[in-house]
Amino acid sequence: MMAEIGFFKLRYAQMKSMGKWDCKNSLETKGWVDWQEFMKVHFKGTRGSIPTAPTALETREKVVAALLAARGKDLRSEGQIREFVEKQLPFQHGATYGGNTPCVHVETDSDECLIFDGGSGLRPFGNEIKEQGLTNKTFHLFLSHLHYDHIQGIPFFFPAYQPGNKIIIHGGHDGVENALREQMKPPFFPISFDMFGAEISFKKHSPGDVVEVCGTRITLFEQDHPGTSYGYRIESGGTSIVYSTDAEHRNEALSHKYPYVDFIRGANLLIFDAPYTHSQSIGNREDWGHSSNVMGVELAARGEIETLALFHHDPSTSDEDMIKFLAHTKKFLERSKIMVKETRPGIPGSLAPRAHPYDVILAYDGLSLEF
Repeated sequence: MMAEIGFFKLRYAQMKSMGKWDCKNSLETKGWVDWQEFMKVHFKGTRGSIPTAPTALETREKVVAALLAARGKDLRSEGQIREFVEKQLPFQHGATYGGNTPCVHVETDSDECLIFDGGSGLRPFGNEIKEQGLTNKTFHLFLSHLHYDHIQGIPFFFPAYQPGNKIIIHGGHDGVENALREQMKPPFFPISFDMFGAEISFKKHSPGDVVEVCGTRITLFEQDHPGTSYGYRIESGGTSIVYSTDAEHRNEALSHKYPYVDFIRGANLLIFDAPYTHSQSIGNREDWGHSSNVMGVELAARGEIETLALFHHDPSTSDEDMIKFLAHTKKFLERSKIMVKETRPGIPGSLAPRAHPYDVILAYDGLSLEF
């Protein structure tokens, strides 16, 4: 029953965002769930390595594809047009998976803000805070690591320039403050770190530490990535979310005892680094510190994850490529649910049906999920 409710919560968030949800029939009105225990996950940046943007030609082709899809439809009013775009037009023709580098805002009941990674997606999030006129806020920013695509949005984060705000930067690495100061020095940047008006502080954590902020309990997990990265498990009430980007899972991931599986076990949502196909991840991109869609499904199945969200998309992939990537992943997911066969030592040996993950999705800039 709880598994069904967990999946129903996700469908509620997806349908609500598309205007398809009748609140009179929601779980809330049926009295099944206390909505105050929910966490809302807002994806502000989902691309990896470098920000990307559609070219003029790609945008024009989207318009052409949308007009072709609209042929024969009764679209005389603005309302009819919007309904068609929101409910019938394929995603790749009417939207984009986005181009900002990693940034995820986890909304809780707390007045303080909880953010994971400071890629270029941090900039639009800061602009939202500005537009809402929010001041005297506290922001907890957890960094997975210090590669540029995960910190490049910090100099453009509007709340950092507002006196009265507090920004607490959390991480597992030594030298976080120095790294952030260095990226804002000549010849790299025209404005120094000392120009920030907010009160900025730093807190270093170690794997296994439990950090209690924003009404959640957060634990760190060390991951295989050049220079090391850290994954974060966020728990509140009966809900758990794992933010796990920039991690490579090698052959030992297929062993019976792989600590990462225990770290993610039972999470409602696993945000998983998967810019590559399986063949790419074990081919010329091995040792680059990233993983694949197939490995994501395998680990999510063993960890009994409800929803797997693929993240940190390859900057070279188009929206059309992403649609094919998702279809391939879903096909593998369905096949893996039938049985697991022993093909070499280390893989669980008995034939076993799989119930997890319930769903696999591609995260995109602007996606929001409620749990």
